[in-house]
Amino acid sequence: MAKKTATSAKPKTYHHGDLRRALLNAALTLVGEQGVQGFTLREAARAADVSHNAPYRHFATRAQLLVALAVEGQQLLLQTLQSSIDGCASRRERLSKLGVAYLQFGCEHAAHFRVMYCNEVAANATEELTTAQSATFNFFEQEIQQGEVEGLFRAGQTGDYALVGWSAIHGATMLVLDGILQGTAVFANYEPADLARLVIESLLDGMIKQKAPAKSKRKD
Repeated sequence: MAKKTATSAKPKTYHHGDLRRALLNAALTLVGEQGVQGFTLREAARAADVSHNAPYRHFATRAQLLVALAVEGQQLLLQTLQSSIDGCASRRERLSKLGVAYLQFGCEHAAHFRVMYCNEVAANATEELTTAQSATFNFFEQEIQQGEVEGLFRAGQTGDYALVGWSAIHGATMLVLDGILQGTAVFANYEPADLARLVIESLLDGMIKQKAPAKSKRKD
């Protein structure tokens, strides 16, 4: 009887119904575990349980994979911001809710958030990513613009207010994400959402148009 010969295991091949999604999910997991700089395309392929050549069907470089995650993150962030103010009529409250929603998104989607604002993504930004980033920022800016139209804010400073507000809430989000405030006396009585409200409300106090003092009647 012919002797059976041992057969070597077949190498992993593309077998996912959605390879692109599998690679994105794998990369998010790796970013969460190791940081943005902590993985390669080969590692993403291994985590997605496909061959090391499989990623090249969709992403020629690691940077392309990160940019795709950043685009997805910006779209998710915009949806989160939009949902946060559904049914809210007060302009000030809407802006406060946007600040809280931004910080909470950063905490709840930390891997996406870190990828969205990493140097490698910035250096390899595509038109699709730039469009997604602009849509998110413009949504926030339009809320401030409406506040100006309604006479709530001082006129002619919408762009400056939007930039300052976005910078402040982003900085607060990074402080929370990086654990800089953890264990400090100044943060002892705050939850992340409380910090977001404090930042936005403080900015709004400076932005709101002050009413001119009533003129006193002159007595002769």
